[in-house]
Amino acid sequence: MKPDLHSDLLTSKFLPLLVAGLLLAAAAHGGTGQEPRASVREIAAVRYAPLNRFMKDHCLVYHDRQWHLFAPLGKVGTSWEDVGSEETAEHMVSDDLVHWKHLGTAVAASGCEGYFDKMMGGIAPHVIRHDGRYFMFYAGWTFPSKRPNFNMTGYRQSIGLAVSKDLVSWEKSAEFAKDGLGVAGTDQCVVRDEAQNRWLMYTCMNDVAVFQSKDLLHWSQAGVALAPADMAGGDSSGNPAESPFVMKHPRSGKWMIFLNGGYSVSDNPFRFPKLQPYSFKSGWHGPTAGVPASGAWGDGTNCQADDDGAGFAHEVLEFSGQWYLTGVVGRDGQFKLKFTPIEWTENSLRLAK
Repeated sequence: MKPDLHSDLLTSKFLPLLVAGLLLAAAAHGGTGQEPRASVREIAAVRYAPLNRFMKDHCLVYHDRQWHLFAPLGKVGTSWEDVGSEETAEHMVSDDLVHWKHLGTAVAASGCEGYFDKMMGGIAPHVIRHDGRYFMFYAGWTFPSKRPNFNMTGYRQSIGLAVSKDLVSWEKSAEFAKDGLGVAGTDQCVVRDEAQNRWLMYTCMNDVAVFQSKDLLHWSQAGVALAPADMAGGDSSGNPAESPFVMKHPRSGKWMIFLNGGYSVSDNPFRFPKLQPYSFKSGWHGPTAGVPASGAWGDGTNCQADDDGAGFAHEVLEFSGQWYLTGVVGRDGQFKLKFTPIEWTENSLRLAK
């Protein structure tokens, strides 16, 4: 039989090119089993909360090529003052920061009498990885009742701890289940200080307090990172100490703290200089002019984080070479997660060009 010259040429010369082209086409259409990366523009356009829910203080963890989002949720039109709102750390996942799936509850209020986290109302989970496990620090609140018979008599609070090996199944530490870690404040952020072989936790009170620990379990207060006077220059309503997030600046290596209304940079993680407003819109403010606030938080008349701003309750993350400042935007009872692209200057940040 005569050899097929056309087949020989295709096999020896053109087939590799054809295969390469087919692989490229498959990759472009997800044919390799991996979805194509979302663009920065697509990620910046995201406004996410599960259907008929709002989202507040959140955290994100990247593991096995997937983003894990933990956040308190509430039924649209309600607030933490209502039964069922902001009482759990809910778990959501995404491959690209654009398309999300809600997996369910990670950590919930205990419901136990005498426990610091009986009721909850702003859990603000923060997750870190250490020694092959994940540690979730959450704010536990307890008080007699929510609306319609709202009663905060005897309110008490502490920071709680839950631990997981896989980010899916969480167990509260038995040693601290009833009274928490004994750390005062809320909106906790935990960061590693490798140079001093310690962990640091920042919490919101009237100031931003900082605590230290060697083992993530036993904490002592180390000082006040920002006093009320230090935060007077911020550009956001509410308690200026809310939602601290602390990290090392990627360029200067200095400590950097983010709050709703501004940021500060320091060589000393125990003490930060006066807050600097962001060079872009951030934080939240009162209702739109001409719209009277009802005082019943959750109905959309009491608070607004503008959609064209970076919102509030920030975290910072990097994905596919781009940095983002997270935040929630919208009106009270309707908040959704947003990702604002940023870039770093020598000792600060700005919106990405």
